[in-house]
Amino acid sequence: MLRSLRSRTLSGFRLTSNLTPRSRSLALPTHTHTPAKSKFVPLQTRYFSSNHPHQNRYVRFGGEKGSGGGGGGFSVKELRTGYGVVFILAGTGALYYVLHLEQVPETGRWRFMDVSPKYETELAEESRQQLLHEFKGKILPADHPLTRHVRRVVTRLLDANDLGTLRSSGLPRRLQHQHQSDPDGLWNPDAEEVGRTEDVAPGVGGREWELLVVNDDKVVNAMASYGNVIVFTGILPVAKDEEGLAAILGHEIGHVVARHNSERYSQTKIFIGLAYLLNILGLDFGFSQLALTLLYQLPNSRAHEYEADKIGLSICAKACYDPRASPAMFDRLRKFEGRTWDFMSTHPAGEKRIKQLEAMLPQAYELRAASPACGGMGDAFGAFSEVFGSARW
Repeated sequence: MLRSLRSRTLSGFRLTSNLTPRSRSLALPTHTHTPAKSKFVPLQTRYFSSNHPHQNRYVRFGGEKGSGGGGGGFSVKELRTGYGVVFILAGTGALYYVLHLEQVPETGRWRFMDVSPKYETELAEESRQQLLHEFKGKILPADHPLTRHVRRVVTRLLDANDLGTLRSSGLPRRLQHQHQSDPDGLWNPDAEEVGRTEDVAPGVGGREWELLVVNDDKVVNAMASYGNVIVFTGILPVAKDEEGLAAILGHEIGHVVARHNSERYSQTKIFIGLAYLLNILGLDFGFSQLALTLLYQLPNSRAHEYEADKIGLSICAKACYDPRASPAMFDRLRKFEGRTWDFMSTHPAGEKRIKQLEAMLPQAYELRAASPACGGMGDAFGAFSEVFGSARW
């Protein structure tokens, strides 16, 4: 998406003292009585803090009672066994990770991926059903002017890059009368019974895409999930024109081409595994979770955005759109969203993102000039090279 996933209770600790009641002798006129020896046995305890009186004892639950303050701790054998388990788990996880490494064809970046094409296709259909349910009553029909406009841009991008075609989403005949009588002109997805007809989803060899235009001016967003392209009407003013809309849609299609959704699904397993290992080693789970989020999850999310920018720019260039529309659109989006902190965000900061896109413009213009569908674009690229050829990127 343009603008796009915990408490522990400390128990079992009780601070007590092992001091036994003091015996006292009572002097009587006729005899002296000594009370019987106390049968009080101190509780086996476990302290949260090490700052306790010398008489207090630290005794591990289920352990043997010792004679001093340090008795009952973990043995060297137990510690070795615990670390052995951690090393075995870490080694197994590392081997599994290496065996599931692959390169993103479009960029050459190495990444962990363990989602099969078959399962990804199941996720695509599940995602489609969830979207239809979530935006029920807000989806514009295929013959709506806005839908036709967005559909034309998506079709041009897919055709120029040989990525497939949009699934026919016209209203069934049994719904035409209902649609004509609907004053809002909205599509009822419950009456559409046809699901995905391919065995594989886009991104893993499938060529059937789905487009949904959601009538919600308050949501300034667009997204693509497993071949399902969703455009909210609130993003259209930011897009400004067809060139800007192509930049948005090219970026979202780039996410699908690079299979970023499945990669994030795979990364979730790594995140859970690392957090579990850190917890076994005794690190606080809340701290480890925060560290993994800042140092692993968020950087990977920003890497996905940069990668989608690069792929999207290429997709737009091959479809003969002006590559300069992409940084211009993100500049408008930056002004709309305001300043964001790159380190704490799933998306790159606007200024940094625009600079990255501007650095890729020469290559994008070369792609457009080399595309057979973009006849007559060579002169435009030549003029661009004269102006910007001497610039240092």
